[in-house]
Amino acid sequence: MKYGNVEISPKSWEVIVKTIIETTLGDNNMSSNSSIINNFDLDGLSKIEDVGKYASEKAMKFISEMTGYSAELKVFNIRLVTPKEIKEEYGDDKKIFTRIDFTGDINGTGVLIFSEDSAIKLSKAMLLGMGMESDTDEMDDMKISAINEICNILISAYVDSFANFMNTALTMSPPSFIEGSGRELLEKIFNEKNIGDDDIIMAFRSTLHICEVGTGFDVLIVLPHDSVSILFDAINKGNVKDKLSAKYENQ
Repeated sequence: MKYGNVEISPKSWEVIVKTIIETTLGDNNMSSNSSIINNFDLDGLSKIEDVGKYASEKAMKFISEMTGYSAELKVFNIRLVTPKEIKEEYGDDKKIFTRIDFTGDINGTGVLIFSEDSAIKLSKAMLLGMGMESDTDEMDDMKISAINEICNILISAYVDSFANFMNTALTMSPPSFIEGSGRELLEKIFNEKNIGDDDIIMAFRSTLHICEVGTGFDVLIVLPHDSVSILFDAINKGNVKDKLSAKYENQ
């Protein structure tokens, strides 16, 4: 099912239907997904979509300011999905990641996902914008520092947007640089947060393309099931800001 840019994955629908049937039949063994389903609302999904668009616009603005180049949003979607599905999608291909966790009224993880080539090109562009040049095509300490700084600034666009939407404050961890497969990284994140394969999570994905550099990368924001439930609950109670603009430059 798709609602605007928000998609509910096949496995999530299976879990939702199963939970509804068990609840209707009076099963007392409530799953971790029950609170999400009880608070689920299509209007709420639309508001969450607005927050994601707003954050993506901010991220593109930041990229342009950091590099001096223009950025385009190639892909934007929000999904209710299970960890099992998203791990299979990212698979075993080797990538470069930078990761930041955030905590507060809601918690989650933000990850930038690069091919090695895109990480090198973007970090060199950022260093050049700061008046520094790198002659090598290896991921040295300077490039890693640049990639981590990109992560810090871009993930803050999403975290600040969530915090503003919910009238709260969220705290971000320092960025960490990781090389490996998407499956390995996501498995680590889900294990750390005690998220099971059949739990429903919310995943924001944006693909940003840097036009003059000719490369791009993914921004992935993952909210665990308890934070998704808190988010829907706040929307249903009217404890959120409805007037977030998708155009950052108008703010």
